[in-house]
Amino acid sequence: MWENTRGIEGGHYSRENVIDNLRIYARYGITTVVSLGDDQKEAIALRHVHDSAATDRARLFIAGKVITGSTPAEATAIVDSNHHMGVDFMKIRVDDNLGTTTKMSEEVYRAVIRRSHELGYKIATHMYYLEDAKKLLDAGSDFIAHSVRDLPVDEAFIQLIKQKNVGYCPTLTREVSTFVYGETPGFFNDPFFTREYNSSLVGPLKDPARQSQVRSNRNAQIYRQQLPLAMTNLKTLSDTRVPIVFGTDSGVPTRFMGYFEHMEMQMMAEAGLTPMQIIVSATRDAAKYLGLSGLGTLSDGHWADFLVLDADPLQDIRNLRRIAAVHIGGVPLRTTAGKQQ
Repeated sequence: MWENTRGIEGGHYSRENVIDNLRIYARYGITTVVSLGDDQKEAIALRHVHDSAATDRARLFIAGKVITGSTPAEATAIVDSNHHMGVDFMKIRVDDNLGTTTKMSEEVYRAVIRRSHELGYKIATHMYYLEDAKKLLDAGSDFIAHSVRDLPVDEAFIQLIKQKNVGYCPTLTREVSTFVYGETPGFFNDPFFTREYNSSLVGPLKDPARQSQVRSNRNAQIYRQQLPLAMTNLKTLSDTRVPIVFGTDSGVPTRFMGYFEHMEMQMMAEAGLTPMQIIVSATRDAAKYLGLSGLGTLSDGHWADFLVLDADPLQDIRNLRRIAAVHIGGVPLRTTAGKQQ
């Protein structure tokens, strides 16, 4: 998931910001972005269906407004509004934010899923709990966004998600972003980070008062405690050949676009996935399970998106940071992560 903003305090949604965001992604070697959160009308003209010839930025698919509502009628009205605006996916949240908000009811999300399918859309679901994940798969959710984090995944879930042929998107860096700014993270000094994000941009995250708030935040600390379980669940699902679809939830002010994608890949490796499994999750399987036509592999009739690297990522996934060139639609990008071509 991705949000149109740049800077810790957030920004204004505009065509210029969308383009700026997509160029940042491209410089980090991310050639396609699927946004699953609150896209606005300014993004419509930049959707891949309208803007497939752009080669100076990542291509874009959107989900429009995240669907909410306390009744089926309220929620399906948003589905219809997204449809009329022009989107590629639908997105709902089925989560109580660790008991602090009201979770969407099963009656409502089933109605949303039915209406989305009637209109021809795949629907992605933000969730947290294992039991909700099972119910959502049974209801017809096409994509599980975020990890199961409350319990170890069980055989019933594994068999259900395989039967439904649904992709599982762990977004481990989503959890990291909730707690990592309780202190100053080491990656603030990483040249691969500072090429795009300068000290003034991250300055607010170094404020002692803000860091203290993060350290004392109940939800942040629970997410921190649950992260190892999320990583274990990822490994279990990968080992049982559940399709893993790469994603990060980056783009919100403290989830740094492009850089967090590389962090996610490293965390997936730490969870026990091989470099090839990670690369496949971010290319072929992401396109396959999200229904992105013409993307994901270098094949006849596909867009020629590829990276030229200075080191072998199959030896170490961190070598994906060694970007010599980025090609989008077969056209070389003029710059990469702060490097003029």
